[in-house]
Amino acid sequence: MDQKSITTADFIRHFGRYHEEAQRGPLTLTKHGRPSLVVMSAEAYERHFRKDDPRRVYGPGETPPELAEILVTELDRQSAAYKARRDD
Repeated sequence: MDQKSITTADFIRHFGRYHEEAQRGPLTLTKHGRPSLVVMSAEAYERHFRKDDPRRVYGPGETPPELAEILVTELDRQSAAYKARRDD
């Protein structure tokens, strides 16, 4: 699905119309011909940035300790299995 792109000035002039459109899908606002902002519904925002979303990506230092423990345990298991196969 292509995201609709509109100028910031047009967004301001026709706020009511674009407010309704943003409820159906994100809008990219441009300034001087370049993407500047994205407007989306509160529901889409919450869905996108929800902490419990299994697709969430963590930056350095953001990984919750319980998830880090699961990842380290699995990496250790896979590393041991790889070493065992390599040594055979």
